[in-house]
Amino acid sequence: MKAINIRKKWNSVWKTVLPLIFIFAVYGCEIQKDFEYDSSGYNGVLDVNAWAFIQSSDSLSLMEQAVIHAGMESYYTSTTVRTFIVPRNSGFRTYMKTNGYASINDIPAATLQGILEYHLVNAKVIFTDPDLTLSNNPIAYDTESGSIMYLSHNSNYQGLINEKTKKSWTILTSNIQPTNGVIHITGDIVYLSI
Repeated sequence: MKAINIRKKWNSVWKTVLPLIFIFAVYGCEIQKDFEYDSSGYNGVLDVNAWAFIQSSDSLSLMEQAVIHAGMESYYTSTTVRTFIVPRNSGFRTYMKTNGYASINDIPAATLQGILEYHLVNAKVIFTDPDLTLSNNPIAYDTESGSIMYLSHNSNYQGLINEKTKKSWTILTSNIQPTNGVIHITGDIVYLSI
């Protein structure tokens, strides 16, 4: 007898709940007939030069100080098209700690100039360039310091600096296009180690 009463109660519950589930399923769903992608509108192209971009970012404030201390603002404001490898503050902090400098102004200006000149590639290198289609295929580029920097990307299209050398770096943010070239942001000060 108890089994019959329990079955009757479940039947009455299902008779009430099942129509509600059906109503929610049918009327609670929104049918999307066509999918359209809403672009953010941002394509990485800026209406300012590299120097203005660096000055506008808090995470690049030590880069700004380094450029000023080295007397190299003209490289970043020039209309000459370059690729600017720009280390974030963390890269400068690591460099200063490793080398025993308390501040950017404690680094000799000539040393900073040499560092920054290596971070200036004398070509526009953007990772959408067909020459850079192949992943893990470093291409040598001349830098302002007279040294070579190898630029490439991995299979996830993350930019790489000096891939296949003793020390390489992954670019954190790439393909930012100021009016005078391309900016790639790194977490470190980079160098060539063959």
